[in-house]
Amino acid sequence: FFVVANFPPKTTVYIDKYPITMKLAIISTLAASTAAFAPSSSVLSKSALSVKPANKEVGVLPPIGFFDPLDLINNGPYGSPEENFKHYRGVEVKHGRIAMAATLGTIVQETTQYQGFLSPSEGLKFSDVPNGLAALDVVPLAGWVQIALLIGAHEVLVKEVQGVDKAPGNFGTGYLGFTLDDQSAAQLRGLNVEIQNGRLAMLGILGMWASEIIHKTTFWEFSSFK
Repeated sequence: FFVVANFPPKTTVYIDKYPITMKLAIISTLAASTAAFAPSSSVLSKSALSVKPANKEVGVLPPIGFFDPLDLINNGPYGSPEENFKHYRGVEVKHGRIAMAATLGTIVQETTQYQGFLSPSEGLKFSDVPNGLAALDVVPLAGWVQIALLIGAHEVLVKEVQGVDKAPGNFGTGYLGFTLDDQSAAQLRGLNVEIQNGRLAMLGILGMWASEIIHKTTFWEFSSFK
C-alpha cells in the first residue's frame, strides 16, 4: 500500500559501499525465500490436482510455449508430474506477485514518499529512507522483524483453496471483488495476464537491483531526466 502525502524534492542517494548489515539482510531474505521451494508437509492427493497436461496449462504462451529445459515437471521431488507442476506454478505465481509489488513500489518511491515517522523513537521518517537497496541498511532491525513476522503469519494462516479446478495461488478472495471460478475465457485470460506480468516484473526488479549495484544509484538509466 502506498500513502501519498506530499511530493518532496527528489534527492539522488549514491551508494559508495554496501555495509555488512545490508548484506546480512539480503542473505536472510534469500534464505527465507527458499522456504517456498521446500516440500509441503501435507501430501496432496492426485484427485485434488488438475489432470490437464502441463504443456496445455495457463501460462504456456507464444513465442516461448512450454519451457521446462530441466524437465522438472517429470523429475521434480514433489511427487507426480501434476504435483510437481502445482508446486512450481504456485512458487512462480507467488514470486511474480511479490515482484510486481516491488517493481511498482520502487517506481512510486522514486518520486513520492510518505512523510510520517517510520521509527518515532529514532526520529526516522519515511522520507529519510532512500529508494532501492540502500534502504536495507537504513530501516531499523525492529522494522525488518515486523515485516518477517507479517510474512510468516501470512504463510502459516492463509491457505490456498484446494480442488480439481483451483489454480495455484487461488486463495478464494476473488479478483477485485469479482468471483472468477468458472474456467471461463475471462478467468483464463486474467490468469494468463497475471502470470505474464509477474514474469516481466521478476525480470524488471532484478534489472533494477543490478543497475543500482553497478551504478550506485537508482534509475541510472533516467539520470538525464532527473
